[in-house]
Formats: sequence, structure tokens, C-alpha cells
Amino acid sequence: MKRSCLFLQFTGILFLLLFLTAQAQANEDQNVHTITVEIPEMLKMEMGSGEIAFDLAHPKAEQPYPAPVYPAYYTPTSTTQYLPVRVFANGETRWRLLISGETVQSLGEGAIEWSLDGKDWQPLTLAEQVLTEGSYTNGWRELNVYFRLVLRGVEYASSEEYKVKVYYQLSSL
Repeated sequence: MKRSCLFLQFTGILFLLLFLTAQAQANEDQNVHTITVEIPEMLKMEMGSGEIAFDLAHPKAEQPYPAPVYPAYYTPTSTTQYLPVRVFANGETRWRLLISGETVQSLGEGAIEWSLDGKDWQPLTLAEQVLTEGSYTNGWRELNVYFRLVLRGVEYASSEEYKVKVYYQLSSL
């Protein structure tokens, strides 16, 4: 008999809780806000600061000037060994980063070479070359572009500095 009393009490309490919950829900007033988020697809490039210099009047000990043999390869004498380029792409659109360059005082064609890893070198030319390609970058993707000077033994000394302009072009494919 005690079990049936407990069962009835339990059933009564459960019924009371369901009734109160239903009553509380009937008294609730619900409203909804809709939030719209639009994120535009972006493709953007930024150039890092810095300057590359090759000072052959004060060359590195392991890269003497004049060189004992040619072609001779020189890494920058400046503290900056590479120039950073950053790319941001937040969509799935494929993109391409091109590089080209020209010398102001007629430094020989191919005298400056570029590399993304400091090992595989390409001559910097006036014609655009593919530096790299990609798509979604998950934030900013930084590329370090290394440069070196290649002398072939026929360069003419100038009283002025040779200047090289490096151009980058980012475009979607």
C-alpha cells in the first residue's frame, strides 16, 4: 500500500510540474531578430618595408669583388636579406602574383635574380613572370622574396648607383 501512495504522490508532483511548465510557456512572449552578415570577397596585396643593397665597395668576405671567377653571385650586403609581400584572399577565387623589374642605369639583363626560398633562382626581367599562385589564404599569406646580384665580368663601373625597380601585380584568374 505504501508503494501505491508513493506512485500517486510521484504522479501528482509530475502532473503539477508539467502544468506549471505549460503555464509558464503560455505566458512567454517570444520575438526574433534576424542578423544579416555580408562579407565581400577580397583580393589584396601589401608590400613590406625595407631595401636591398649590394655594396661591392664593401663586399662580404666570402664574396670578394672582383671575383676570382665569373659568373659571380652576391647576396645583399644590407641587413635586409629579402623583401616581404603579403597577399590576402578570403574567397575560393584563384589568383596569380606576377613579378617584373627594370634597371634605371642599364645594369645587364638578368643581373638581378629573385627566389622565394633562397635556392631556386630566376632572372628578374622586364617581362612579367609568375611569382606564385593560390586561392583562399586563411588570413594574410606572407611571401619573402630574396634577391641576389649576378656579375658576369663585363659590367661597367658607374659613378652613380645602379637602381632596380621591382614591380608586383596581383590579379584573379
